[in-house]
Amino acid sequence: MTELDLLHALLLLSLALAPLGTHRLLLPPSRWATAAHLVAWLCVAIGLLAPLPVLSGAWLLFCVASFARFVRHRGARLRSPYELASCVPFVFSLIASVWLVGGANELHILGYAARFSYYAALHGNVLGCMMVGPIAILARQDRPHQNLYLAAVVVSFASFLLVAIGINGHPAIKPVGVLGLSVVIPLAQLAFLHRAWTTHKAAFALGCTSVLGLAVTLALAWQHELGALSLPGVLGTRPMVSVHGLINGLLVAPCFLLAVALEGRSAATH
Repeated sequence: MTELDLLHALLLLSLALAPLGTHRLLLPPSRWATAAHLVAWLCVAIGLLAPLPVLSGAWLLFCVASFARFVRHRGARLRSPYELASCVPFVFSLIASVWLVGGANELHILGYAARFSYYAALHGNVLGCMMVGPIAILARQDRPHQNLYLAAVVVSFASFLLVAIGINGHPAIKPVGVLGLSVVIPLAQLAFLHRAWTTHKAAFALGCTSVLGLAVTLALAWQHELGALSLPGVLGTRPMVSVHGLINGLLVAPCFLLAVALEGRSAATH
C-alpha cells in the first residue's frame, strides 16, 4: 500500500462519515439527502479508483446542495451568532470538497499537488465536519458553556485555514493554526464531558476515548512541528498519515461525533 492508497482510503471513510456531523445532526432527516450522499460517495469512489477524476465533482455538488438546504431550513434564525456558527461545518465541507476535486484532477490549487490537496480535504472532513460540526451543535443549545463552544467553532475555522495554507509552502503560519486547535478543541471536549458525566454515561465514555486519542495525535503533531517526530510509519507511509491520520480518522473524530449525537438524543427525550 502506498501513501496515496492510504489517503484514498481515509478520504472515502471521511466522506462516508463526515455528513453525519453536519447534515444528519443539523438538518431534518430526508431520504433524498441520504440517497444523494450515497450517489456522491460512489461517484468519488469510482473516480478515485477507476480512475475517473471528473466524477469527484459530484461531491462538490452534494456539499453545495446540502449547504443551500441548510440555509433555507434555518432561514432568519441564522441571525443569531449561535445559529450562524452552524454554518461553519458546512463551509468546512465545501472547502474540503474543493481540495478533493483539486487533488483528484491535479488542479494544483495554491500550487498543491494531489497528496497535499488530499491532506487539506481530510482536515476539512475529519476536523471540520466530524469535530467542529458537533461543537457547532453544542453552541446552538442553551448550556452553561455555550459561549465556549461558539468561540471554539470560530477559532477552529481560522486555525484550519492557517494549517491548510501552511501545510505546504507557507510553514511559518502552520504552527499558529496547530496552537489554536490544540487549545480550543480540547477545551470544548472537556466542557462536553462535564455535562455528559451526569446525562449519558456511554456518551461520556466515548468522549473520554476521543479526548485521550486527541492527546496522542496532538503530541504527534507538535513533535512533527518541532522536527522531533521519530515514530516509524506503516507500510512505507509517513507517520503523520499512517498513525496520526488513522487515529484521528478512525477513533478521535468518530467517537466525539457519536458521543454528541447520543447525548443530544438523550437530552431531547428528557
